[in-house]
Amino acid sequence: MPEHLTTLSPPPTPKSAFPPVQPGGSLIVAYQVRSKPVLVVGGGAVAAGRILNLLNADAHVHVVCPLSGCNAEVLHRIRTSSSNVTHHNTNFDPSLITAVNPTLVLTAIDDPVVSTQIYKLCHDLRIPINVADVPPECDFYFGSVHRDGPLQVMVSTNGNGPKLANIVRRQIAGGLPENLGEAITRVGVLRKRLRKVAAAQEDGPRRMEWMSRVCEEWTLEELCQMGDAEMEALLEGYKEGKVVKLREIRGEGEGEELPRQQQEESQDNTNRVVFEEAFDGSFGWPF
Repeated sequence: MPEHLTTLSPPPTPKSAFPPVQPGGSLIVAYQVRSKPVLVVGGGAVAAGRILNLLNADAHVHVVCPLSGCNAEVLHRIRTSSSNVTHHNTNFDPSLITAVNPTLVLTAIDDPVVSTQIYKLCHDLRIPINVADVPPECDFYFGSVHRDGPLQVMVSTNGNGPKLANIVRRQIAGGLPENLGEAITRVGVLRKRLRKVAAAQEDGPRRMEWMSRVCEEWTLEELCQMGDAEMEALLEGYKEGKVVKLREIRGEGEGEELPRQQQEESQDNTNRVVFEEAFDGSFGWPF
């Protein structure tokens, strides 16, 4: 061993100091496929769901299926989304992979032999593939997704129980505030404006701390009311390290003081906790 390298024994660490590893999961990510080609083989109900998910993500979808095998929804997507959907009126042929050069391949057909052939072809070419209802032939899974504007909450069972994922997703969605997506949208606009006011890299920690305070000190209802004037007033306060309250911006009085216990309960209310968890930097750039 070179003299400049030494072997150090790690210090003893209590078992509870770090979260335990839980093997067997999937790496859940928000995959950006905007304007990228994605190949969907099939034209039934499952294919229709895949196509809708891809169009929601602004992908360019290549649908491979004879017109006679396309259901009403797939036909609707082909006819109304011509700029984002290319239809190949044929059964799958390996030459389509070369022609399309897809980022992803999704199959939703009833022929397991052809599905496996496509799976093997994609693996040889190192193209991620999802074969519907065949978990061993999937590089990734689709979860059950709740969508509210920029907010997307996905529940995955790692291919074990799609229906259960749907049930869990509905229970989670039922507990979320109805205006959560709108509040996140307005916070996203504020963040973009803040980066123009404090654009230097060294301003990052201060931006992060100040944005966290805005989310903690403004309620969801107040964030939904945040327009251009309120954002400008907030940004003026940022320069002084202050989070201006909505009532201050609008020149309203403080109102009656709540008893201390009610104030503490209000600070810990579910809406605010849920929003804090949802505000996770997922707008495409860090604070």
